[in-house]
Amino acid sequence: MKLLNLDFNSDLKKQIKDNVCFETLQKLKLPNKSIEEFKRFDLNDIYETPYNLNYTSYSSIDPFEYLKMEGFYYIFISNSQFLPQHSCITEDVTFCQHQKNHNPSNNALYYLSETFLEQQNQINIIASLDKPLLIVNLFKSDNSFVPTSLNINMGNRCKADVVELFLSQNSGECFLNINRVINLKHKATLNYTKLEKFTSLDTTIFNFNSNLRKESNLNIVNLDYHAKKSLNLWDFYLKEENISLKIDGIVNIDKNRQGANIANIVHEAKNISSQFNIQHILHDESKGLFEVKSTINKNAQYAKVIQSSKTTLLSDDARINAQPRLQIYTDELEARHSATTGAIDQEQLYYLKSRGIPHKKAIEMIIESFESTILNKIDNDLIKEFVKSFKGKSDVQRVF
Repeated sequence: MKLLNLDFNSDLKKQIKDNVCFETLQKLKLPNKSIEEFKRFDLNDIYETPYNLNYTSYSSIDPFEYLKMEGFYYIFISNSQFLPQHSCITEDVTFCQHQKNHNPSNNALYYLSETFLEQQNQINIIASLDKPLLIVNLFKSDNSFVPTSLNINMGNRCKADVVELFLSQNSGECFLNINRVINLKHKATLNYTKLEKFTSLDTTIFNFNSNLRKESNLNIVNLDYHAKKSLNLWDFYLKEENISLKIDGIVNIDKNRQGANIANIVHEAKNISSQFNIQHILHDESKGLFEVKSTINKNAQYAKVIQSSKTTLLSDDARINAQPRLQIYTDELEARHSATTGAIDQEQLYYLKSRGIPHKKAIEMIIESFESTILNKIDNDLIKEFVKSFKGKSDVQRVF
């Protein structure tokens, strides 16, 4: 059994034991290479690295004041602590903390964070929003394990555009275990974009869970660029009719970084649509993993299921492991999956260079065209411009 190497102080040991968390931690079987999905994504170093346990320290927002932009509602969270004095939200959005709920999941890493957190952060959206909501998560720790959790709840028939930004000032090897639970009521629609600027010493694991009600729509755009290791675990159990789930993502990484998407999506009712599409752009010795399983059970007639992994290898040493999988137990559905891998199109490259564009710039332009196929999935123009401006830059204030 794998356990994290955490440095507990005496007060924290007492707190964990008082909350019966320590016993839970001892029984928690974390994934290792004996589990099929993790055979191509090495988690051993996070088990072996000695971490401090740190999830309450404060990170100053002074360097990020420019993110308080007109045209957005915004919420600032520092190492899981809500900062109301730096947030601007409408009365239709509330932030609160509540006791942990039990969210059924087969993902042991989801329960890892919950073991250490007494309460969950929660955002409630009770009416459609007239402006996009920006959630800014700030992290500043030193050689630490940082668990964090947030539930996003939306009421009946509500519609909202949310962009969640993760900014790290961590030093040393840090492990961020981040839980996100999305609860959508009847006919609610959430367009959610995740953007990050982690450090090259951060290992990040995002554990996504949800409760989607009848006729709800969840559209996710997920962008991974900077962490040393970035693992997204998607766990969706779709049990009501006429649900639409779309997940589009970019994994654009270099050096020896690793990026992975492991998903388990279960259809249990009629007329459910799920689409999972990742564009990998792999430089140097980077590695990507696409492990997506969709199960369409007997009662899930008229399903639509699409899985797609597209990879561009920019080095002979870059690697991709793509395994889309379908388990189908009904005859009435539309389903397809694909995995394609290739290099830069030399004809495109020659065309650009023949017009005086330098080699490096020409490659950048081709890569941007790959990324644009995903970024164009963002419906809200303000969020789309924010993402394009922030990507790879230290500030975005000149755009707004």
